[in-house]
Amino acid sequence: MTTKTKKVQKRLINSAKTNSRRVHITPRQNGWAVRKEGNLQASRILTTQKLAIEIAKEWVDEGNASAVIIHGRNGKFRAAR
Repeated sequence: MTTKTKKVQKRLINSAKTNSRRVHITPRQNGWAVRKEGNLQASRILTTQKLAIEIAKEWVDEGNASAVIIHGRNGKFRAAR
């Protein structure tokens, strides 16, 4: 495991301790991941970012999530909804 991977894993473990219901849209090699904050694995992986955002917005409308955090292709924070 690389140092960068260890740091990411540590952040995920710390965020799992919070009571946040935010959803993150992050890039993957095979598409875009929709991941609830604190989960180590993505709930869904979709082909386009637009589809991933639509799914996350549905979760917010249904009350299963509180906010959508969108990351750009480079993985950095891009927008929040």
